[in-house]
Amino acid sequence: MKGRWQHSNKLIVKGYVFALTSVLVWTGFILISRAGALAALSLPDMMMVRFGTAFLVFFPFIWIHRKAIFQVRMMLLGSIGGLAYSLSVFNGFQSAPATHAALLLPGLMPIMIAVLAYFWAGERHSRFAWMGIGISSLGIFALLLETLLSGVSYWVGDVSFVVACLFWGIFTVLLRRWKFPPWHATLGVITATTLLFTPYYLTQLSHAFNDVSHSMIALQAFYQAIMAIAVQFVCYGKAVHILGATKMGALMALVPLLASVFAVPLFGEPVTSGLLIALVCICVGTIVGNVLPLRRPF
Repeated sequence: MKGRWQHSNKLIVKGYVFALTSVLVWTGFILISRAGALAALSLPDMMMVRFGTAFLVFFPFIWIHRKAIFQVRMMLLGSIGGLAYSLSVFNGFQSAPATHAALLLPGLMPIMIAVLAYFWAGERHSRFAWMGIGISSLGIFALLLETLLSGVSYWVGDVSFVVACLFWGIFTVLLRRWKFPPWHATLGVITATTLLFTPYYLTQLSHAFNDVSHSMIALQAFYQAIMAIAVQFVCYGKAVHILGATKMGALMALVPLLASVFAVPLFGEPVTSGLLIALVCICVGTIVGNVLPLRRPF
């Protein structure tokens, strides 16, 4: 019994290591993606840098695992978590600040994942999880309301981030329900997105990488293809399998604190009241949903 308890604890700790690694890489993804948008990288260029580079780097593994990758469910999973999610999120980076991405993406994901996991995967959530989601939702609502009332053009980007969260929620729940190994799912996302998007990108070659420095292209290629896809997807997938879709989704709410701290000085983005309310609510919601359930009396 003691050995089983120790094994279970080690597995949970391992799950949190994967989860925190995913959080750190996702934080960098927000900052790097916004830097690319500010450097005039277009949406098609961002997509091709991310998935085209990844496809070339990991093609030997894609070929080895081709039987596991080229199946209907895997292609559907890759299309949702790769093509649909990335098109939405990169469209958001074109017009909305990194601070908005830092709050909306990981802030809305727990809500989307929890609801979808409840209906599709049969996951049952504690009252603390629902309380945390509710508190985080108040912050998200405050930020969206401020954006709509201010009349700025951010709303297009913010809506894109909301749609991206929906796609990522579907991807997360299906990943757990269909029980694909994280590595196979990662290769499936790369393959499906590259094969579907490349024909369109070939029609945009005359406008490719206009006025973008080689150093920025290299930075985007490394981080988007290696860190944000390979490292992040594998860590995220393993964390989902160990901790559950809802728990992983809630932990992603730690990203706003990290990304916002860096985005404000790096990009000179304004700190508004809606932003602060959202940040506080999401941080409190994360604590309520993840820390309080662990403080059980002995």
